[in-house]
Amino acid sequence: MTAMISLQAAEIDPNVVKPGWIALLIVLALGAATVLLWLSMRKQLKRIDVDRDGADAPAPSGDPASPDGSPSPAGDAAPTTSEQTPTPNEAKQH
Repeated sequence: MTAMISLQAAEIDPNVVKPGWIALLIVLALGAATVLLWLSMRKQLKRIDVDRDGADAPAPSGDPASPDGSPSPAGDAAPTTSEQTPTPNEAKQH
C-alpha cells in the first residue's frame, strides 16, 4: 500500500518535464545524416549514363522473334536427346 502512495506522489508533471539536450542532438544528427545521404545519392545518380536516343528501341537479339516467346510457333516442346540420337543398340540393328 505504501508503494502505491509513493508512486502517486512521484508522478511527473508534464508542465515541468521538458526534452533535454540529448534529444535535440539526436534529431540534429539524424537530419545531418539524411542530408549527407541525399547528397551522396544525387552524386551517384548523376554518374548514370542514360542513352536517350535508343531508350525506346527494343534490345537487339540474335534469335528471330516469335509471337509469344515460345520456341516454336505451335508451342511444342523441343525433342529430347533420346529422340534425336539413336542409342548404340538401334545403330547396330540398322
